[in-house]
Amino acid sequence: MAVYGLGMDLQKMQAKCASVLESGETLVAAAKATPRGSAYAVIVGAAGGVAAAGVSPGLAGAGMIAGQKAGAGPTEEGRAEREAAGVDVGTETQVLLAVTARRVAMIKLSAFGKAKEVLASVDRSEISGVTMGETKLFGQTMAEIVLTLGEDAEVGFGVARVHRKDGDSVVAALSM
Repeated sequence: MAVYGLGMDLQKMQAKCASVLESGETLVAAAKATPRGSAYAVIVGAAGGVAAAGVSPGLAGAGMIAGQKAGAGPTEEGRAEREAAGVDVGTETQVLLAVTARRVAMIKLSAFGKAKEVLASVDRSEISGVTMGETKLFGQTMAEIVLTLGEDAEVGFGVARVHRKDGDSVVAALSM
C-alpha cells in the first residue's frame, strides 16, 4: 500500500505509535486532529476564567466553570455524534488519526507526541465515505475530515492549518 505522508514524518510517528499499533501494522497516513465539538467547552471555559480573573482573581474558577457550561452544547453534540458512530474518544481535544491498511485508529498522544493508547478504531471496510470540508471554530475557518460510516453515521475531525497537508494525506489514503 502507498504511503501518503506529506507533512508528518511517518517513520518517526510509526516509532512513536509502535506500542499501541497491532503487530505488523504500519501507518500509511496520519494527522493530528480535533474531534468535532471537543474544543468548545475548553476554549470557552478558559475565556470565562480569564474574563472573571480580570474582574477579580478570586473569580477565575467560577468564570471557568461558567464558560465550560456555556460551551457544553457543541461539545456534547460532537460527543453524541461520535458515540452514535461507535468511535467515542472521550474528552480528548486532540487525537492522531492514524490510517493503516486495515483501520483508522484514533490515538491519544502524550505532550511529547508519543502514543499513549488507542481510544477508538474503525475498520476501513466500515468507512463508506471520506471528505475534506471546512468548519468554523469561533469564527475561524479550518479544514475538517468527515468520515461517513455505513449509510448515515458521520464523525468530523477539525484539522489545523499547520496540519492541513497531513489531513489531505488521510483523505487521500482513505479515498483509495
